[in-house]
Amino acid sequence: MRKQLVGLLWDIGLPLVVYYAGRILGYDVLPALAAAAGAALVRVAVIAVVQRRLNGLAAFVGGTFAVLLVISLLTGDPRILLAKESVLSGAAGLLLLGSVLLGRPLVYSIARKANAGKPELLAEWDDRWDTQPTFRKHFTTLTTVFGAVLLADAIIRLILVYTLPVNTMANLSPVMHIAALAILISWSLWYRNHRQRALQTT
Repeated sequence: MRKQLVGLLWDIGLPLVVYYAGRILGYDVLPALAAAAGAALVRVAVIAVVQRRLNGLAAFVGGTFAVLLVISLLTGDPRILLAKESVLSGAAGLLLLGSVLLGRPLVYSIARKANAGKPELLAEWDDRWDTQPTFRKHFTTLTTVFGAVLLADAIIRLILVYTLPVNTMANLSPVMHIAALAILISWSLWYRNHRQRALQTT
């Protein structure tokens, strides 16, 4: 969890620092946003090189950054770069919710992958998945809530991108990142405590 939070802080903080540095140096919004997107793209590439592999998620994020950066520079529209966050969070939200509809919540798959080196635990999970509805409901609930929050963030962000001034939205975007993260963390803590209390009473 700590490693994931540090990674999220880098994902949010690096483009933000680059954007404000560009603005302080006197660049217009589009060049500053382009530099911030470029920094995020470089970070994806560096992680891929360090880990010596480029997984599907990293490839999607990097490809999205690259495509929207090129389109934004060709059209001269900085709002396209601001909308990239909606594309990413919206895609993640739809992927999570879609996995629930398919009956295999993505959070469960991620949890299994994180514990790939524990075959006994995975065997126990497989058995519980087949025999315990509450176990399935746990991962279904987590996946549904995460997906709904990310999709809501994407929709709200996209509306604001095309209604607020570019400068205002550029400043607001990292705040929305932090707010969405805070909502997910707060809900996760509440849900964990609620689930523990429910298990203790049964």
